[in-house]
Amino acid sequence: MKEVDTMPVSAIIHGEHVSRFTHYASRMLLSASMPQINKDAPYLIGIDIGGTKLAVVVADRQGQVIQKVRRPTEAMRGPDAVVRMLCEMSRDVMALASVSTEDVAGIGVSCGGPLDTSTGIVYSPPNLPDWEAVPLKAWLEEELQLAAYIENDANAGALAEWLYGAGRGYQTLVYMTMSTGIGGGLILDGRLFRGPGDVAGEVGHMTIVADGPKCGCGKYGCLEALCSGPSIARRARELLQTEPASFMLKLTDGNSDLVTAKTVMDAARQDDPAALRIVNETARYMAIGLGNIVNILNPQIIIIGTILVKAHDLLLAPIRDYLRGETWERVYDLVQIVPAELGDAVGDLAAIAVIQQKLAG
Repeated sequence: MKEVDTMPVSAIIHGEHVSRFTHYASRMLLSASMPQINKDAPYLIGIDIGGTKLAVVVADRQGQVIQKVRRPTEAMRGPDAVVRMLCEMSRDVMALASVSTEDVAGIGVSCGGPLDTSTGIVYSPPNLPDWEAVPLKAWLEEELQLAAYIENDANAGALAEWLYGAGRGYQTLVYMTMSTGIGGGLILDGRLFRGPGDVAGEVGHMTIVADGPKCGCGKYGCLEALCSGPSIARRARELLQTEPASFMLKLTDGNSDLVTAKTVMDAARQDDPAALRIVNETARYMAIGLGNIVNILNPQIIIIGTILVKAHDLLLAPIRDYLRGETWERVYDLVQIVPAELGDAVGDLAAIAVIQQKLAG
C-alpha cells in the first residue's frame, strides 16, 4: 500500500483511506505547491453546499452573479460523488461564463458546519451524511487549481448581508438565520468573528426557558427549540389540542400534523386567536434571546433571515416591544432589528462573500 503522503486527494477519498482525510489534508494545506489567491483576477467562484441542493456561481468583483449552475445534492451518494459533482459544476459554470482559470481570483465555499476554516476540513454536518473529516478545501484546490476558502454557512450569510445586503455601512452587526434551525454570524468592528473553535455565533443554543423543550443539540430550552420553524409548528400543534376551532385546522383540512410555521402565520393574518398566541410567544422568546445579544455585544444592527423576512408584519413590532424590557435603554436605542435583504440570493452571495473577504485581507 502506498504511503498517504504520495497519494492525490482523489485517491484518498476512496475506500480504506477515508479515515486518513484529516492527516492528509493537513499536510497538503502546508504544501507550497497549492494554488494561491490571484488578487488581480476579475472573477470569483462561489460554491453553496446545502443538504438538498448545490449551487456554483461566477461573479465579478462587485458581487454581480454572471452565471449559475444548480443541481440536487444527492447527499446519500457520499462526499466522493458530491465533491466530484461540485468540480464538474465549477468547470461548467466557467465555460458558460467564458471564464478561464487564470481569470478567477479564487473560490469561496459556504457549507454547514462543523468545519475548520484554517484547514478547510468539514466534520459531519447534520445535513450531509458520512461527511466525516472531508478535506474539502484540499480536494477542490487540487482538482480545480484555484485557491479555495471554506466558511460556515451562517458566517458566510453574515458576510453576504454585510457586504451586499441590509448590513452595508455597519461595522458591528449580528446576522441570524431563523428557519429549520437558528444560527448566527458576528461581524465585530468590521471583521468576522469566528472564535478559536470556529463556533462563535451559535445564538440558537442559548437557554431561553430553563427546563424547556429539548433541542436537537441535546440541551433544553434553547432558542432554536422554541423559535425555529419546526418548533413554532410543534408549539402550535400542542395548543391545538385545546383549541379545536382554530383557523389553523381549517387551513390543514383538520389535520394538525400538517401545521407548519407558515400555517401559523397565515392563520394569524386572519386574526385567529390561537395563531396570534403562538406568534406572540415567538416574539417574546426571540426578544429574550436578542436582549442577551444586545446587552453583551452592543451591535448596531441585528439582521434576521427567512421566517422574519416572510412574517415581519407579524413579528417585528412585538419583538421590538418586548426587547425594550430585556435591554438597557441606551443600547436599545442604538440597535436596529431588521429583516434580511438578500432573500433566495443569500446562498450564492454568501459563497462569493467568503472569497471577497479574503481578497480584502
